Formats: sequence, C-alpha cells, structure tokens
Amino acid sequence: MVISAVAVFFGRATDVVAVGPPTDNSTIPSFPVNERPKDEIWPQVPYMRQGVTSQPDSPQPGIIPRLTGTAGEDISTITGDETWFLDLDVNMPNPPGWLYIYEYFPDVDGLQGRWIAYKWELSHSGLWRLGPFTPEGDEAEGEHIYGIWFYSDGQWAGEGPDGPQDNRVYLIYEKSQPAEPEPGPVPPPSPPALPPREVTFWDKVSDFFSTPDGIAVGVLVLIGIGMLGFFLYRRYFRRLQMEYIEPLPDETEPEEVSPVMPATLAGARIALPNGTEIQLTGNSRIIGRGDLARVLELNDLGLISRRHFEIKSQDGQFHIEDLGSTNGTVFNGTDIRGKGPVVINDDDIIEPAGVISLKFYLL
Repeated sequence: MVISAVAVFFGRATDVVAVGPPTDNSTIPSFPVNERPKDEIWPQVPYMRQGVTSQPDSPQPGIIPRLTGTAGEDISTITGDETWFLDLDVNMPNPPGWLYIYEYFPDVDGLQGRWIAYKWELSHSGLWRLGPFTPEGDEAEGEHIYGIWFYSDGQWAGEGPDGPQDNRVYLIYEKSQPAEPEPGPVPPPSPPALPPREVTFWDKVSDFFSTPDGIAVGVLVLIGIGMLGFFLYRRYFRRLQMEYIEPLPDETEPEEVSPVMPATLAGARIALPNGTEIQLTGNSRIIGRGDLARVLELNDLGLISRRHFEIKSQDGQFHIEDLGSTNGTVFNGTDIRGKGPVVINDDDIIEPAGVISLKFYLL
C-alpha cells in the first residue's frame, strides 16, 4: 500500500510509468466513457461516503483532498506502522463522475508509482473516505504524493474539458522515530535558591515611575495638582472679594439704602437656607445681591440683581414687588416681575431668579 503526503508541492514529474493493474500506462488520465472499460481500477482499500459535500453549487465539478489520521486530524508525517485515510470532498453538477488517483513514490531506484484508482465511477457527490492505509514492509522512506483528477459532466475539475488538472496531497513516511540521545552525566545539585523578596505595592509604584511612561504620568499628575490648587486659590480669593461684583448690564443706578424706621412699626424677617435671617423693620427693605452673597455660589449670585425685590409695610400689611430685576422673582410659584406690589403673608416663599428659596415670617 502507498503513502500520500500533505504539503504544498508543485512541479514534480508526471511522465511516470504506472505500477499496478493494467491501464493506459500513463499518469495522464484518459477521458472516461459511460461504459465500464476493462482498464478501470477501483480502490483496493475500504471506501465509503460519509456525508454531503461542503462545496457550494457550481456548474463545474470540484474536488478537495486531504490526508487525515485516525482521529480525523490533518497529518503531514507517518511513522512506523501508523495508519491514515484519504478524504475526498467531491462535488459534481450532474452525476456520475470518475476519479483518478495516482501515487508517486519517493525518488528511489525501481520505484516509480502506481494507480490507486483509475476511471473509478462515483454516482453521488459528498465526502468520500478511503482507508485505512497501512505502510508495507518495504515502504520507501521520504515524500509520497497523491495526484488526484476528477471528471464529470464533460469537464475536468479545476480546468476546462481539454486540460485535466491534478490536485495533490503529500506525506512524509519515516520507518521509526529518531533515537533519543543517551543521558549524560548527572550534574551536581545546585544550591537552594534564596526565597524571593516579597514585592510590595510601593516597589511596583517605584518601578513604574522609573520608566519613561511612569515619568510622563508623574508629570501629568503634578500639572493636574498645580491646576487644581490654582483653581481653589482663585475661588477662595474671589469669595473674599464678593462684595465687589460688577453690576448686570441693566443696572446703572447705585444701590439705595433702605431707610431705618422706628422699631415700634410692624416687623418681619426673611429666613435664608443657611439658617441666618434678614430682619425687616420699618416701612421698606430692598433685597439684592449683597444680602445673598454669603449663601450663593458665584455663578448663581451673578443672576441676582443689586436691587432685586422690595418688601413694604403699610397699615400692618406687607407687600412684595420685583424691582425690574434681570431674572425675575418667583413668589409662591409665580413670577411677579412687572406685576407691581403683591400681598405677602406669613410662611410665603420668595425665589429671586429661581436660584434660592427664602421664607417670609412675621414677627
């Protein structure tokens, strides 16, 4: 029995005299005919159809060969008495089809090759398996090659009707495994290695920052810390100067100081979110940006006008009026900008510019 090889190989001689049953004595297959000619050769090993072809439908016949081991894996080398299979994925547009399989032996005197199958007629497409193959006692070592041709529906697989093309698979046969080298003298035992020092977290950090990437990260961290410190410093410095804030574009009049009225008149207070209060005594009090500077962030404080709203007292009744502020005054959920004086009672809610909630209480 002959060995096949799996590897890419092109350019081997094709004019090899056939060894085996009588054929046309050439490795170039002849055109098959529907009648069974007397030179037909069927495989001398078991063969069977194992499934459908994996090839897509095509008007041209196709064949995909591969050599496999007993577990179905692709192989490239056989050693000793190991066995192997030749798997053929055959696709024919119109059955039947004819297979030609020729074995090329290694370049050894007296060995040329033989036909494994010649004008072997197949009636179905599908996955065909030949084997198992087993090496003979005089099997030649080296590279063995299968040349495989397939003809169906008046044309050869791979080329036109006048140009048969062989598909090849390759295998290396070795009679035995290479001898293992004899063991040399046993070297003396090495002294026991010292236990490795435990690597701490700070060791890893130090190693990282000693690399170019670590140095770059360290520089970026220092820049980030510097920028954060500068931002916090400016924020604190601006808070210290909150009393000097540029007026909004619609405010050109200087802030008026509410007249101080006798303490005997009716009074009230405005509660701020931070727990502090603005005492309201006398007939009128104007509330603006300066009154809320200690309880609002800078961005929100910029929405409060210097003269935002006014609370007046007349005949024991208090009124609230928006003083044409830029962002309005919400009173109990309603914007009172431009609505004139509105009666205000105990527990009413005032929201200047909608950014802070103040509560009105009577004393």
